[in-house]
Amino acid sequence: MEPKVLEVRSVSKKIKTRKLLHEITFDIEQGDICGFLGPNGAGKTTLIRVMMGLVKPSAGDVLVLGNSVSKNRKQALSRVGAIVETPIFFGHMSGRGNLRNLIKLHPHIPRSENNRKVEELLELVGLKGRGNDRVSSYSLGMKQRLGIAQALLGDPEVIILDEPANGLDPMGMKFLRELIMRLRNEKGLTFLISSHLLDELQHICNKIVMIHEGELKWTGRLDDLIGKARWEISCEQPDKALSLLKGKIQIKRLDSRTLQAICTEDELQYLRRTLAEENIGLTSIEKSERNLEEIFIELMAQ
Repeated sequence: MEPKVLEVRSVSKKIKTRKLLHEITFDIEQGDICGFLGPNGAGKTTLIRVMMGLVKPSAGDVLVLGNSVSKNRKQALSRVGAIVETPIFFGHMSGRGNLRNLIKLHPHIPRSENNRKVEELLELVGLKGRGNDRVSSYSLGMKQRLGIAQALLGDPEVIILDEPANGLDPMGMKFLRELIMRLRNEKGLTFLISSHLLDELQHICNKIVMIHEGELKWTGRLDDLIGKARWEISCEQPDKALSLLKGKIQIKRLDSRTLQAICTEDELQYLRRTLAEENIGLTSIEKSERNLEEIFIELMAQ
């Protein structure tokens, strides 16, 4: 059985009496694009730093392709590329010069291949025409692109991006989204992306991990998370209907005659059947789709 690309196993981090992370567990498979969500202060950056071996966990471990970050950091991170917070480069040097320096940190790349690799990555991220310009002249979006090129220098299998779209204009976000999809589809790369731009993540992610106050709130496929639709149900005897269904499906009162249920099609059939058996008449049922932002707010409020 192939190891998971990334496994987070019961990771906790405590500083004195303050718990930053508490027994976080999830995994990511090859080819996943995983959105990593949480409000400010939830512990996202702390966990990313644990994944990168920059912070030692108080308990638990992170495995990359079966290799422990705590016990064998060099081997574990040899196939990881990352942008943690804002990428930093030598501003007085060109983008090309920065990459040529940084590729030397990857001894498994043959020295004879270095220049070809750098040119390939500049082309990939759309900086070929600006490769000789000083990085100090680059826009924020260009620096983010250069950061992605830097993360790809070592031929990684997993890319960790912490707020990669910060400060990007709509064109920059579109380019980033298309680049991530291209790298997943053409090279089979796996991504963990921390971002506050939930609409962007909903476009590209197939998996979601949510944390809040250092604890895991949700991990699973995006389709499973948003697969439950919102239904507004007008019926006779709404109080009786609510008491019958509460605890069986996710349902609440909206007004004197209307209930709101968040459920699958199967659960909706259960609702219809239950009300029919109790002779509670249905006046109307209306469906509205949910998005990732709405679901995120609901889960954070629980």
